[in-house]
Amino acid sequence: QYMTLIQHEMKPFYPKFSASIAEQSPSRREQGRCALVEFRRDARQITSFRSSADLNECLRDTSPPAYHEDGFIPRRRLFILEDLPCNHILALGSQLRIPPNFFAGHWDDPASPTFNHRDPFQRCMLPQFRIRYGMSTRVEIDATCNPSGLTGTYAFDTNVHRYIHFYDRKGLLYDEPRIHHIMSFWTTDPTTDGSWDAVLLVDPPPQHRVICLATQSFVNLRHSLLDDDSMPKRFLNPQLNSPNELPKDSSTWSAAHSMPRYKSMFDDALQSYRTCQTGAHVTHDPLTAVEYPRKLVMSTLLAFVRRRYLNTVNVHKTQGPHILRHNYLSSFSNSSISCWNNEFFDFILDSCAAMKEFSREIDENMTALGLESAQHIVPAWEVDGWKSIRDMTRAVKEMAETLATNYLQYVTIQEAHASNGSAKSLSRITVLTMLFIPLSTIASIFSMSGDFLPGQTKSWIFWVIVIPVLAMLACVY
Repeated sequence: QYMTLIQHEMKPFYPKFSASIAEQSPSRREQGRCALVEFRRDARQITSFRSSADLNECLRDTSPPAYHEDGFIPRRRLFILEDLPCNHILALGSQLRIPPNFFAGHWDDPASPTFNHRDPFQRCMLPQFRIRYGMSTRVEIDATCNPSGLTGTYAFDTNVHRYIHFYDRKGLLYDEPRIHHIMSFWTTDPTTDGSWDAVLLVDPPPQHRVICLATQSFVNLRHSLLDDDSMPKRFLNPQLNSPNELPKDSSTWSAAHSMPRYKSMFDDALQSYRTCQTGAHVTHDPLTAVEYPRKLVMSTLLAFVRRRYLNTVNVHKTQGPHILRHNYLSSFSNSSISCWNNEFFDFILDSCAAMKEFSREIDENMTALGLESAQHIVPAWEVDGWKSIRDMTRAVKEMAETLATNYLQYVTIQEAHASNGSAKSLSRITVLTMLFIPLSTIASIFSMSGDFLPGQTKSWIFWVIVIPVLAMLACVY
């Protein structure tokens, strides 16, 4: 029945999602990872499911857990699902009675012009939310598998609809390829005893191969670069847990500064639950169970925007040492783009348009998380974090617009100088032409012979012609 709901009720709103679910092969229906995090009084139990059958068995088991024997404790379960395998969707959707648009809104690529990923009549649906974010990853195309081209856009070999965008190694800018991801969260309403079930959908990381859009063939990915120095290496993620004071036990100092790997959202989230980085106390509010994944998204997104900032500062490749960030336009006339460059013009146009859209997406994320609503109590760290992301996004947007304005003005001035030079050359030619007229006239006069020479019968004609012509030329010149 749940599959029928997807194929019929959701098809007008999400036609590609319905078709994708129906076309999944038997192996694709199991392609994905799923885990359960059960929150006890002061601990967590993590269960990884090897297949959808194990997930179904867990969902159908309604007996009280073993830890209820020592006292009444509400059942609070968080299911984390990576990718969108059909069998897992059917199991979670039917057993937990999840509306299918929760999965459908997560499927489509977040960078595509989609509209149904959020409810326009309820912009903030807390405790449920869906946030979209960008990230950069350090991979490259295997040139031996695809010698014709190493740039452009490739599709993920996953159930979700995701793309990875590569830069041209010989182009204006070469950096880590970028991806756009989604994190979706759904939860039941807490019961009278404080129990709840929740589902967190996360995207898979780049696998070992991607799909070339031009040829629709598989291309291998390299997660270790052949030339590690060819791509800028920057760690731009902020520190997630910064203690005000180090613990007294010096052996725990390193653990207090442990950080995620920023490769897989699924792995980093589970690792945080294993090491209790999410806080020991999970209340009747399911949002407290996913605080750390939300921090991971904010950290990943902030690093992504910081990378755009540095790329904008460094894109014109000024000669000499690196300039100060607030003087990034000071050596514009000595840069590699001090004359008209079609590639650079495309870059700044694309940057301006992309940052406008990205800024709008940040505002939508803040609205979805209730940061701009007085009806919801939001943690201070989340408010400050998203404000920092928004401020950095606006800074990059303004920088791109300033660069575009100054570039066009500079090129216009250059064209004006070139036009002035052409005008001067033309004026010289005009002067030479005007000098040729009197010279040719005088030459023609002095070429008169025979009866027109002085002392001859018609000599008066010589003077009648010469005197007015010379007077007129004297007035003109």
